Amino acid sequence: MASPPFTEPFAGPRAETIADFVESRLGGFFDPAFVATRRVELTIDEGPAEALAPEATPTTRIHDARRLQAAAVGPSYSEARFFEQHGFVLLSHESAVADWDVDPNAPDNELVRVYLPEIETLIRSRLLAGRRIDLWQGPPVRRGPGTPNPQYALGVHQDFGLTPDDYQEAIEAFTSPELGQAWRDRYDHDDVIGFVSIDFWRTAGMHGPLHHMPLTLCAPASVRIGDVVPIGLLNFTPSGKPTNQLGLRYQDDQRWYYYPEMEPDEVLAFKQFQCLKDDREPRVACCFHSAFELPNTPADAEERQSSEHRVQVFLLRD
Repeated sequence: MASPPFTEPFAGPRAETIADFVESRLGGFFDPAFVATRRVELTIDEGPAEALAPEATPTTRIHDARRLQAAAVGPSYSEARFFEQHGFVLLSHESAVADWDVDPNAPDNELVRVYLPEIETLIRSRLLAGRRIDLWQGPPVRRGPGTPNPQYALGVHQDFGLTPDDYQEAIEAFTSPELGQAWRDRYDHDDVIGFVSIDFWRTAGMHGPLHHMPLTLCAPASVRIGDVVPIGLLNFTPSGKPTNQLGLRYQDDQRWYYYPEMEPDEVLAFKQFQCLKDDREPRVACCFHSAFELPNTPADAEERQSSEHRVQVFLLRD
């Protein structure tokens, strides 16, 4: 069954009121000539010595993803097709969650009771409609001043590596060897043909459009596998183990996007990790991303408050 077509007017500001692109300097890029012979280590407060210095980093042209998505609307358009082609898609979605700051581990909290079913419906009806899937959902994570994660992720990165081994290692760093093995046992089952981790990213508790520290995404098709750099974040995980992530060498033909002025009734879905058992070699199928400073942000702009919710999706045989 095909995904429902996009039939309503595209949410958000009119395309002609937003520039085709903005230019900003993204942090954490590696020099185009850098060759990684090992996993590069860094901390949350100190980037890798091998990364480009801020003054040596060229500005990146960040394109208007609303225009890209609006231009795709037509007889053959679906949100699922756009998501598969680009690795990201903006969905209109007004959540019934009233309190984004509730403890997601508290009994009978509305994030688990309300938001998780909402996200499952989005996946099954709009992103992967007609596909046989098995979903694992953890608690959403809040980010912004006054939250458990007050810092924005200002550095180009991908969170989970490229291979099933990478993903298992990442899970174990943040949880336990038992949970990592549980994921691997499910992935290795005969009915599974692949796996994708989807991040649902939105503003949370804000009253208007987002201007401060939006998220930018790199189109996976514009990233060469040779420009991927393995990195490990130290002193960050509960286990004490380094993360298993990826950095990126700078190339001027990498294609970056953002959705200007995201509203509270919109959610951005993007691929954080993907592997298919039929892949002969690791490939870049997910989005490098970073928060960034939007040029000419109003001085009185509301500070970004956001929620990110990672969903593990096992793709099953028909």
